[in-house]
Amino acid sequence: MKVTMPRDAAFILNKLNEGGHEAYIVGGCVRDSILGRIPQDWDITTSALPEETKTFFDHTFDTGIQHGTITVVLHKENYEVTTYRVDGEYADCRHPDEVSFTKNLTEDLLRRDFTMNAIAYHPDEGFRDPFHGQEDIAAETIRGVGDPPKRFQEDALRMLRCVRFAAQLGFEIEPETWAALCANTALIQKISVERIREELEKLWLSPFKEKMPLLWESGLLAQIDPVLSARLISRSQTILDEISACPRDALLRWAIVLQDYTSAEAKAFLKGMKFDNHTLKRVCLLLDYLPNDVPTEAYPLRKLAGTIGEEALNQLLTIQAILRPASPHRESKALFEKILADGDCLTLKTLELSGKDLMAMGAPHGKELGNILAELLDMVLQEPEKNTKEILTEQALSILKEKGLL
Repeated sequence: MKVTMPRDAAFILNKLNEGGHEAYIVGGCVRDSILGRIPQDWDITTSALPEETKTFFDHTFDTGIQHGTITVVLHKENYEVTTYRVDGEYADCRHPDEVSFTKNLTEDLLRRDFTMNAIAYHPDEGFRDPFHGQEDIAAETIRGVGDPPKRFQEDALRMLRCVRFAAQLGFEIEPETWAALCANTALIQKISVERIREELEKLWLSPFKEKMPLLWESGLLAQIDPVLSARLISRSQTILDEISACPRDALLRWAIVLQDYTSAEAKAFLKGMKFDNHTLKRVCLLLDYLPNDVPTEAYPLRKLAGTIGEEALNQLLTIQAILRPASPHRESKALFEKILADGDCLTLKTLELSGKDLMAMGAPHGKELGNILAELLDMVLQEPEKNTKEILTEQALSILKEKGLL
């Protein structure tokens, strides 16, 4: 087969070839092309040294030049170009302490993680595949390159990537590679929580749910978070269906995964995994409200929407439909859709009378002003048709007189 690559990637190969150097696209872009998927990135490997590569292109910057990688920028797109290399020791189980450059493509491919990612391609030469990655792709098999234990000991993140690839592609993990993974799970503790979080998120979003249990069956999750591992194992009969029933939204799927956590437990977990504040707060909010039925009457439903927000309420209804199918979520959702379609006021932002209007009428600043606005909003939440400036002004004057403020 021929790989259809972007013109700019082909241009980079040609420029390096014209300069007397070997160059190939390599890794995930080759794998995805073979699988008929659309590659996200087009990485290039070359026999040229980084300084030599930079002389062929007008716009480059150093990405990881100590490891042989520079980025070539063409038409506002970035292409990583890395010199063939042999890695030294990996003291941190993530990055080589040093690298040495080589002119041998096979030596460069040997340092990669899995055979399906150790394939190079050139439009004129076809595939360079010394480790039979194409055969493993055809057999839907994930196999460590060369010595699987060594691959995982070099970079412990590869264990999570292995499980994630299985769930993304539906592939089997070859027995020797699986045994090596299970034997080295403790090394995952050397990996940053940010990288672990990214891989877990990709796993939850993967289409082959039946592969997700590899995460806890291998012992990897117990090394990452033993509490989460124990809870997912206890829910193993239902969790996979619940995740796959959830929209392909990372935040919602995390809420599904953490469904039996208290808000405080979830906050501690999410903080430990260094989630952004929005995700942390929203997941905790959803877990707080999840045990209770969403109202099926208009006033309390409007009030809830005003309290937690339209987006959060829709997310809550989505999760309740999955985790609590006996809850009246359908009735609540239909009513909420009508409320939105009718344009009912839900927050102070859409109240037809503002704080400035109240102050112009003689209302005091501060807490008393907020109390009056809250009283007006509550009236409108009960009777949306009263959200007019005329009615609200009349009511506000009545409140001010009653409080002796006029």
